Amino acid sequence: MPWAPDETHAQLDAEAAWLHGCIFAGVGYGAILVLFAICSYTLWGRIRARSTRTRSSVYLFIYASISFSLVTATFATISRATQLAFINDRDFPGGPAAYEDDTFSIPLSIVSSVSYVLASWWTDLLMLWRCMVIYQDCRALTKAATVGVSGLVFLASVVLGILWLIQVSSPSSSPYQDTAMGINFTAPFVAVGLMVNITVTIMIVGRLLYYRHRVVSAFGPRMSLYTSLTAILVESASLYSASSFFFIIPFVAGSSFANAPMQIMPETEVVASLLIICRVLQGKAWSSGAIAEISSGRIISVPLQSPHGVSVLSDMRFEQGPRETQVGTGSRASECAV
Repeated sequence: MPWAPDETHAQLDAEAAWLHGCIFAGVGYGAILVLFAICSYTLWGRIRARSTRTRSSVYLFIYASISFSLVTATFATISRATQLAFINDRDFPGGPAAYEDDTFSIPLSIVSSVSYVLASWWTDLLMLWRCMVIYQDCRALTKAATVGVSGLVFLASVVLGILWLIQVSSPSSSPYQDTAMGINFTAPFVAVGLMVNITVTIMIVGRLLYYRHRVVSAFGPRMSLYTSLTAILVESASLYSASSFFFIIPFVAGSSFANAPMQIMPETEVVASLLIICRVLQGKAWSSGAIAEISSGRIISVPLQSPHGVSVLSDMRFEQGPRETQVGTGSRASECAV
């Protein structure tokens, strides 16, 4: 190309990855803006009315507000850094990609890195909470083991996150360079964060499938209880796990493609957490009440799956043993024996 800059093909690929990552980060922030508006509007309405005000509504509103603030800070600083690299300081030696790598220690980039790490920890805490909710009916030993394993992995993520912030905040350092100790903490930090999500994902999916088995055993394969593919993907925050894979694989391979998903990960974290909150507000997420009803052998007011694949709100009650069970769907009801 006659108008191409005097840079190598590898440098141009790295710059393209940075720019594409910023564009997709903007798309993710738009989704976050919509989800936060929905969550905050619903939660604030519940908080203002005394009849619907609960501690959980207040906690979720605070959680969603902090998540939105962190991702806003991250996206704003990423956008500003992209402007500096491609416009204000575009003659930096090595091009915009080199500028991005060499300026991680400036205040603007430090704010972005800190807000990203805090958002990562914040999302992990929500996942640990969801795991505790779903496993609340287990035996004390199983519950302690579940919380213990998840807590240890999260603690490792906190330690590595701090070490990574020290690394990228050092002068003339970046996520792609080793520290004075000869260690690059980028891959370990992302890998441990991914391990937190994978561990919690496996535990949540396994428990959801167990609950599904109990319901299907009683009502047949047409009945689904919070265990559709969408429910499992949302409850387990699989979106964030996928974005981590897209970053860590090319990063370890030394590919410049890692520049793009690195800027998207903060958005996917918050999108995953806000989707869970939306399901909680819609009454579709697993709650302590639903789990208690499953464990005691009776289910009340849960979404069922119709034969045509349409989700309908039904009142379903059943008890263990040779007793009657009533399933009501709108104005129609049927009797069956369990």
